[in-house]
Order: sequence, then structure tokens, then C-alpha cells
Amino acid sequence: MPIIGLDLGSHGFRAVEMEEQRGGMILRKFGYYEDVKLNLQTSAQPDLDAYSAALKNFVSETGFTTPDVIVPLSESEVFTRVIQLPHMNEKELRSSITFEAEQYIPIPLSEINFDFQILDPDPTNKDKMNVLIVAAKHTVLNKYIGLLKKAGLKPKALEPETLSVNRALGDTAKDPSASIILNVGTLDSQIIVSYRGFVRFTRSVTVGGDAFTKAVQQALGFDFSQAEEYKKTYGLDAKQADGKVYNAIKPIFDQVLAEVKRSKIFYTTHNPDVMIGRLIICGGSALMPGILFYAANNLDLEVEMANPWENVQFIKALEPQKDKLIEMGPLYTTAVGLALKDKNNG
Repeated sequence: MPIIGLDLGSHGFRAVEMEEQRGGMILRKFGYYEDVKLNLQTSAQPDLDAYSAALKNFVSETGFTTPDVIVPLSESEVFTRVIQLPHMNEKELRSSITFEAEQYIPIPLSEINFDFQILDPDPTNKDKMNVLIVAAKHTVLNKYIGLLKKAGLKPKALEPETLSVNRALGDTAKDPSASIILNVGTLDSQIIVSYRGFVRFTRSVTVGGDAFTKAVQQALGFDFSQAEEYKKTYGLDAKQADGKVYNAIKPIFDQVLAEVKRSKIFYTTHNPDVMIGRLIICGGSALMPGILFYAANNLDLEVEMANPWENVQFIKALEPQKDKLIEMGPLYTTAVGLALKDKNNG
């Protein structure tokens, strides 16, 4: 059965329709829509009716063949934490997880849905195991479920965006070193340490694409839409537009890179046997010109652009667009990771 991985951004949507065939996932349809007037998360009181109407129109125009969707929850809307526990089997953990969750989740359990994932044994402590706890408020879940139903969609699952991104890009169990994934979103950026196929550490930075746009807007006296276009066209390329866009964005992006450095130091200090070898950049603002070169020059890491399509096949009709889709890969990372959840069963 086909499934839609639907990335709900503050200003628009990115979606892929995929289906499992012969043990692999095949891309059948994809779509992208952006409108800076949409404000799912950028306003204290977002216009959910306008957003769901735009989403319904997007789904219709893209021609998806199924209403079944999996959607992400932003890091500001969920609580995630990796905890260490004594070794136990899943049945034992399931019977004790409520008590453990109460110790770590700063929200009454009556107000949330929570789940857990057993990670592989802690490589630095053989007597312990790592467990990822994930929680979200009922009010947040109900908001998304209502929005999707208004758009004529059927939510099959909701999950933290970090898990989707890691599923699309994270290291496999055979990789000898860990990776840092930098997901540059609209409002914030997520830093994810991925090791042996699992999320090991996350940090959220309240700086994203909108902050870059506002910096350009202020520096050049543009309105938001024009500043957005200049950001996308010139980005961190110091040779373009007399360096004015570069100079506006640079100090803001430096804040993000500083957090990447802190995260690397923190994780490797607590896990001295693990080496972090590369940084993978994804998210809408990952497509800014010059971002890869700038990050590589300012970090002691190999830096590469996200390619979430590595384990995805394409139907014959989409083969001519494959190169373009790879180029736009950072934009579709979350959507692809969501659709892959259907194959991996989480």
C-alpha cells in the first residue's frame, strides 16, 4: 500500500508518495509548495483553516493516490531524551517505563502520549542499555490530526522530526564512526548525533531560515518576500551581491555552527570511544549557495549535502527528474524519512 510522507513546514509542505516493492521503497509522486503567508508555527494563533485549505489543494494538485500520511512533530512540540537503564528485555521495560518516564518527562503523564525505543547496548558501558523516550502533549497531537482530517487525509502516524531525518540519513549499524546531521528548518535547527543507526543526542537551536531572511531584510531594507528570494539566490556566497547577503547571514549561521561544535565536544567527551567523522546538512535552507563550503571551512569535519534518495527507487516516469530530485534532496529529507517509516515499521 502506498504511503505519503508529509513534511508540514511553517510556510508550506514537502511530500513524497512511496510504496514498498520487492523489499525496497519506490517513489511514485512528490510535491513541494511554499507560501510565506502560511504560518503554522510562526504565529501564536496560526490560521489552521487557511493552512488545511492550502494543504487540501496541494494534495489534490499533486495527485496522490492515497489519503494515508505520516507527519513529523517539530522539536519544540515534543520531548525526547536518551536515558541509561540496567539491561532488561522489552517486556520488563514496558512494565517499568511509566515510572521511568515520570522521572524524566517534565509534563504530567495524563497530558501526553509517550513511547520508547530500545537502542543498541551502550558501547561505553556493557551493563547498561540506552533507551530513547519520546513524548508529545495530547493538544499538539489533536491539532495535527484535526488539520489533516480537514484536508481529507488520514494520519497513520506522527513522530518527532529527528527520527524521520535520522531514518533517511543516519549511519547504519556497520558504520565505524558517528555523524552529525544539521537540519536547518524555518524557525529552528536540529543537531542530531547518529551512531550505529540510532539517534544518540539531539539539540535544538532557535535559529533557522526565517532568521537568515530577517537578517537580509534588515540589512538591505527589503520586505520579507524579497529578502527570502535574495537568501535563496545568494546565500553564503561571499562573491555575490557585493557580499551584502553573505555579511547579513554569516553571523546568524555562525551561531548554529557554534552549537554544532559544542554538541560534538559534549558527545565525544561523554563517549570517548566514538569518533564523529562528518556533518550532513539538510532542510530548506541547506540549499543556500555557499553553505557547504562555509561549513566545511569552519568545522573540523567532512561536510556533505543530504541525499535521502540513496535507498529509494524511482518509477520509470520519474527517472528523468532523478538528478533534480537529488539536488533538492535536503528539502525532501524529512518527507522521505517519514515514508520509510512505513517500510521499517518505525
